Amino acid sequence: MNICAIAGRLARNGVVKGTEKKVLMFTVETRSGGEDGDNKNERVSFVPCIVFNPSPELERKLVTEGKGLYVELEGRINSSSYEVNGERKFQTEVVVFNRSVTIPQN
Repeated sequence: MNICAIAGRLARNGVVKGTEKKVLMFTVETRSGGEDGDNKNERVSFVPCIVFNPSPELERKLVTEGKGLYVELEGRINSSSYEVNGERKFQTEVVVFNRSVTIPQN
């Protein structure tokens, strides 16, 4: 099974590509380790995420108010490769399950 759960804050506002078939792209900053307030052992990861055909309200929220917004989501890890000027590039991202993004209220 390829299922992951991510929780953290958006590193920056989301970006939408496409018009008919939209893709919402955003990056979630996650933190782990550093128990008991010990920040020197804390690990920070930046997780690229994409949502295909996002709802209008999710798109609006993440594009206009995204940076610093706390989100929780589920998805699957996707790896791909492509070539640029003869050099192979690799990309890994979380493909978010539709309707799995939650934005807890404070």
